[in-house]
Amino acid sequence: MLTRKQRNVKLTALVFGLLPCVVGLGAVQALRWSDTVWLSTGGGFWPVVLAGISVAILIRLLFSDFEDRTSGTAAWLTLVSAWFFGPAWVTAIQVPYAAAVVGRDGSVHNVRETARHPEYRVWFLTDRPGTRIVHNVAGKVTATSVEVEYAYADAYIATRRHGEDLSEPLVRGAVMVLDEEARRTRASKIALFEDRTTQERVIERICRATVGDQSGCPLKIKLTPQVEATALGAVWSRYYSEKEAIAEKYLPTLVHLLTKSDSSIADTNSVFALLLELAEDVAPLSQVAQKPYFLSDDQFSELIRRIVISPGCGDEAVAILSKVNRLSQAQRQELRAKAFGEASISKIIEQAGPLRITDADIAQLAPRMRSAFMADPGVAVHALKVFGERLPAETQRDAVDRIVAAKASYALSALSHFNFSDDLRGELMKKVLADAVYEDFSVAGLTKESLQSVLIPAELKLLIAKAIRQSDTSKRWFEFALTSLPISAMTLDERQSLLTGLMFESPKAAIEFVSKNRAYLEPAEVNEVTRGYARTIETDFCLHLSHRNRNWRVDYFSEDQLQIFRDCAERK
Repeated sequence: MLTRKQRNVKLTALVFGLLPCVVGLGAVQALRWSDTVWLSTGGGFWPVVLAGISVAILIRLLFSDFEDRTSGTAAWLTLVSAWFFGPAWVTAIQVPYAAAVVGRDGSVHNVRETARHPEYRVWFLTDRPGTRIVHNVAGKVTATSVEVEYAYADAYIATRRHGEDLSEPLVRGAVMVLDEEARRTRASKIALFEDRTTQERVIERICRATVGDQSGCPLKIKLTPQVEATALGAVWSRYYSEKEAIAEKYLPTLVHLLTKSDSSIADTNSVFALLLELAEDVAPLSQVAQKPYFLSDDQFSELIRRIVISPGCGDEAVAILSKVNRLSQAQRQELRAKAFGEASISKIIEQAGPLRITDADIAQLAPRMRSAFMADPGVAVHALKVFGERLPAETQRDAVDRIVAAKASYALSALSHFNFSDDLRGELMKKVLADAVYEDFSVAGLTKESLQSVLIPAELKLLIAKAIRQSDTSKRWFEFALTSLPISAMTLDERQSLLTGLMFESPKAAIEFVSKNRAYLEPAEVNEVTRGYARTIETDFCLHLSHRNRNWRVDYFSEDQLQIFRDCAERK
């Protein structure tokens, strides 16, 4: 008959030996029988730690039982965990990052969804017959100097064999299709990476070459040329070589070759002849004419002749006249005649200096200026700025009439350049006083300093009077009068009006105004505002303000104001 001690030993061996083993191994086997796919990036740290703790627990049990249920339960659970994790990790297999595990039920588990980074090692802990590992279901491959980034659909992966590498058919299909694309014209090769429709067509061909004719493509593909393959002259370059541009009659590259001073042109005659053949308008001819680095005299003369006889290209004639010194006297005269007859007035005014426009030229242009002013009052302002009193009196009148009929911001801009006619300037000022709103000054870009330089004192006083009147009902006009108009040019009543508005706004704003502008205000008024402000602040702050002039080394407050702050600081 067994003794009590013997019964305890057998019970301990059963509870802490056999039972944890059965439970742990049974749980692992249950996962396998249920076809659970268990992927993990964890290493062997916890199995080793649990095994070590389990050995310590068993050694502890050789000498005595656990005295309380809590420690005994924890020890038992540790042993179960060791028997669960240990065998699972011992029998685990490593799965590549680009692979997928397909369960017996067809469920697909992508390894990259388990591991956040490719360098992580991923373990498959519940492998059993019937479970498949499909390799390279997503990733990148290289074909014909193109990086092909791909990912197979789960439904397609679920149909593949165990150990099958899905990158191999993709490489074969991509090489076949991209080799064919690489033999096409440069225009087609550029379109492959810049035109979405062309790229989708090629991707569809790669997909069909990879998986066959299925109802839908089970592949997501992104094509990116390798950097070295996009260099000039390389297979996937986005730029034509000279030979390709001539063969494919690609006009932009022909223009590029002729207008870059560092171009290496092997056959200038062929490039130029093709330029003349392909140019459907004068724009590319004008570009080359403005930078005629590689043209012979005969070629340059032919280019100018083409431009002169082409209708409706006066602006191009202006550009050539202003930039090219190679023109002969006859060519310059022909281009000037074309420019004055066909170019836009705004373009002519913009290039008035390089065109060396004379008074006779201005008189010739005067009839066209009237219609240009009607179309855009900004052109009228620009004409007054550039030509000024050189404009015929009638044209000056046309410009001012158009400006007065437009927004007041145009009149403000024109005043900056109009100093040759008191009558016309008076009309511009009337427009400003009658119609100008706060935003017009911002549009015209007139600051406080520029206003004082643009307007004469009498005009400035009129503007101040308008702003003060508007400030009674408009906060924005009040701010404009306060920040953009000179206080020194205001009357005492106007300054008082601003001060009254500030006092309603806040004592702080009023004290700042009177302190900055005390030279233009009555001392008694300044002192009264200062006393009112001092009554709203603490004595400590009064003390601080009484030392501001000395601390900041500025004459911000008058001596009377400083005394007011000193008196404030001494009050209880």
